[in-house]
Amino acid sequence: MRRMGAQWLTIGLLLLLLGGCYNPGGPVPEDALPPAAREPIPRRVIVEEEKIYSPAPRDNGLPPECCDYIHFVRYRPETPDGQPKEVDAILVLMPGYMGGANEFEYLGRQLVSMAEAGGRGSLEVWAIDRRPNCLEDLTGMNAAEESGQLPDPQIAVDYYYSGSSFHGRTFDGFLEEEDVPFLSEFGLKLAMEDVYTVITTKVPDSEDRRSAVFVGGHSLGTPLAGLFAGWDFDGAPDTLEDAGYRNCAGLILLDGPVFYEDLERFNSIGEEDYLQRVEDIRTGAAPRFDFVEGVTPEAMALLEILGLCAAASPDEESSVFRDVTYSGDVALLVGMLHSKDVVHFASGVPAVSDFRYTNEAALGVFMDDNFQPVKMLQVSLGFLHGGPVVEKTFPGPLADLVGMSGIDRDGLFIAWDAGPPGEPATGPLYSWVNFDEVGNVANPDYQDCEGEFTYTTMLEETSDIQDFAHILYRGPSNFTEWYFASRLRLDMRAAGAPFNAEQGLTFFHNSRVDVPVIAFGAPHGDVPDISGWDEYRESIASTEFITIMAPGYNHLDIIAAAVDRPSHRKNVVFEPLMDFVLRHSGGTVLVP
Repeated sequence: MRRMGAQWLTIGLLLLLLGGCYNPGGPVPEDALPPAAREPIPRRVIVEEEKIYSPAPRDNGLPPECCDYIHFVRYRPETPDGQPKEVDAILVLMPGYMGGANEFEYLGRQLVSMAEAGGRGSLEVWAIDRRPNCLEDLTGMNAAEESGQLPDPQIAVDYYYSGSSFHGRTFDGFLEEEDVPFLSEFGLKLAMEDVYTVITTKVPDSEDRRSAVFVGGHSLGTPLAGLFAGWDFDGAPDTLEDAGYRNCAGLILLDGPVFYEDLERFNSIGEEDYLQRVEDIRTGAAPRFDFVEGVTPEAMALLEILGLCAAASPDEESSVFRDVTYSGDVALLVGMLHSKDVVHFASGVPAVSDFRYTNEAALGVFMDDNFQPVKMLQVSLGFLHGGPVVEKTFPGPLADLVGMSGIDRDGLFIAWDAGPPGEPATGPLYSWVNFDEVGNVANPDYQDCEGEFTYTTMLEETSDIQDFAHILYRGPSNFTEWYFASRLRLDMRAAGAPFNAEQGLTFFHNSRVDVPVIAFGAPHGDVPDISGWDEYRESIASTEFITIMAPGYNHLDIIAAAVDRPSHRKNVVFEPLMDFVLRHSGGTVLVP
C-alpha cells in the first residue's frame, strides 16, 4: 500500500506543476423519473448459518478454534412447521476473489422464493464461506444489524473505532500478516475438501448428490467450481466415485471463465518456483494475504458500514467520512477512488469529506459502475442527483504505471461541488437516483438538465441500491473476505501441473467431467474474460454447455440484478438458472 502511495504521489507532484485547482460547477443531472412498478415475489425462504466440524490444518501454527468449522449460509423454502422439505435441487455456490457467502444473499433468497411461487419445483441455495472468513470479527456488524427493525450503524462505528464492547467483546484490531502464520495452509486442497465435506455430510447418498446437487460459483468461484468437478478426493485416480463430477448434477458459472489467462489450465508455474513460494508464505517472506492493491481488511469493513448506513437511513446526510477516524491506508484508497484527475488526487482538495452525500449516494459513488473505476467491484445501481457531476479521468491510463489492472478508463464521473473554495462541506446535498428511475422505454437516457450530455441509460442500470446494501451486511456472514489467503491462488496455478499429486493437489479428472454446465457473462466490465468458456468447453466431456450473456450487466449485477421490476427490466440470470437446475434434477432430496 505504501509503495502504491509513493508512486501515485510522485506522479501527482510532477503533474501538479502543470497547474489547475478546484473550481466547482459543471452539468447537473436531470430529475429522476417515477420508479417502476414493483411486482414482489412472496418471500418463502428461511436463512440460517450451518457449520460442520472439520479441524483446520496445523502445519504452521495453531488456528483459532472457530476455524475448525466449515461455515455456510443455507437458504431453504419456508414451511408451516419450519422444518426442511424435500427439494429438487441444491445449489452449492462459492464466492469470488475476496468474497464471502453474502455474495449470494440476494440470489439465494430470490431463487428459493421464485421456485416456490412458480410451483415448478423447490430448491435450496448453500453459500460457502472459505475458512479465512472465520478470522473476521463481525461482532460490531452483527450487533448493528440486530439492534432493531432497522440496523444502527453507529454501533458498528463505535465497536471498530471507539473501543466500545458488545456481547462481552472488544475489537482487538484488524489482523496483520504476522498474526496468521497458519493461513499459509489455507489453500486449494482445503477449499475443495470443505465443499466436498459439506455435500457429503448433508447429502450422504451418492445417488442423491448426482441427481440434485449443483456446484458453482461467481467470479473466482467459477474456476473453483471447475476444479471441484475435476478433483479426486481420495487421491487414487482409478477410483472415480469420489471424483467431484461424480458427486454433482451440474456446474454453474457466474461471470467467470474456468481458465483465466494467468492460470493456463491450472498449469502455469514450475515445481521449484511453486515450492519456494509456499515456503516464503510459511515463513512470512511473502504475503499471506492476497488483496487488490490498496484494499485492506479495514476498507472492506468500512464498505459494510456504508451498507448499514444506506439501509438504515438512505436519505439522511452521510457522516461516515467525517466522523470515522480511518487509517492512512484507507484514506489513500478513498482518495484514489474519489479523485477527478491526478491534480485532485495529489492535492486532496476537495476531500471526500468535503462533499455532502446521502447515505445511499455515499454507497453509490464507491460501488456504482459510473463512479467506481475497479471493474471487478462494479455494480449498476443508478446515478447521482442534486448537484454538478463531471467526468472523472483518474486513475485512467496512469493505473498502468503503478501496476493496477482491471481499471475502467471511460464513462466515469464524480460529484463536483463541495462548496466554494475555502468553504468545504457547504455545497449541495447529493442524493441517489435508483436504477429504475434513470430512464424508461419512452425516455431511456439520463442526461443533464440541459439535455446536452448523457450520463447513463436504462439499458446500463440493473440493480436496486437497497438490495445491494443488504447484500453487504445482512445475515450471519458478509459480502467480503477480509483475510483472503494468498496460498489459494498460488495452488490454483499448480493444480494441473505434473507435480500436483505430490503437493496434494489432486486435480486428475478434468477431461472426464460430463455433467451439464450453464455459464452467465456480463459483457460490461470485461472482468473476468469470458473467452475462457470456449477453452473449458473443449477440455471436458460435457455435451451440454449453455452460455448466456446479460446485456448491460456489470460483474456484480450477475448476482444482484433486481427481479421485482420485470416491466421495466427483466432479470436475465435467475430464471434461466432456476430452469436449468430444475430441468436437470433427477429426483428430490430431504436435507435435515
